[in-house]
Amino acid sequence: MSQATFSRARSEEQRAQRREAILSAAAEMLVDTRVAELSLNELARRVGLAKSNVLRYFESREAVLLELYGREFAAWLDALEARLAALAAHTPESLAAAVADTAAERPVFAELCAAAPGILEHNISGPVARDYKRALLAHVARLGALASPWIGEDQADVLLFVGTVTLGIGGIWSTCRLSPGMAEAYRLDPELAGFRVDFRESLEVLLVTVVRGLRAA
Repeated sequence: MSQATFSRARSEEQRAQRREAILSAAAEMLVDTRVAELSLNELARRVGLAKSNVLRYFESREAVLLELYGREFAAWLDALEARLAALAAHTPESLAAAVADTAAERPVFAELCAAAPGILEHNISGPVARDYKRALLAHVARLGALASPWIGEDQADVLLFVGTVTLGIGGIWSTCRLSPGMAEAYRLDPELAGFRVDFRESLEVLLVTVVRGLRAA
């Protein structure tokens, strides 16, 4: 989309379209770019805007990515809800597999989850931070409700499970997303292969262990 096209946009509908274009471009970039490497200049170029024009719609790069994170979180929960509804058995293994499968299918969500605490929650204003946190609380409450048939209604157990899921997705993804140098090291030295972590498998093992513990308590 050209800058000329954007410069003529005036209506609320057109403003919404610009925001959508910015968010879509950010999502496309994160398919093969890490959050730390995604620049506002490149994002603006992809959309066809000057950097200053992007900042008319989002106050910072982090504000763009936080809104995208909220959308990705909601889309992941939709996928998880559908997967859980199809399960016949309420076992720790079935819940853990559903969470791990759906998270592994959404690498952009996993990347944003990994970056949220250390990167995305900085360089934002109070109002943006407030809206983000309120949306996040709604998402984690929904996650807890989806998991309650497996883990029960105890609020402490729900919080423990939700925290394990979100921290597990972010932490394990960070470990699995290798830098070019580390990927090359593993290629050059096969003995190092045992140190590589599989995202889906590791997340499933973590969650099975936690859910079994909650059910045994």
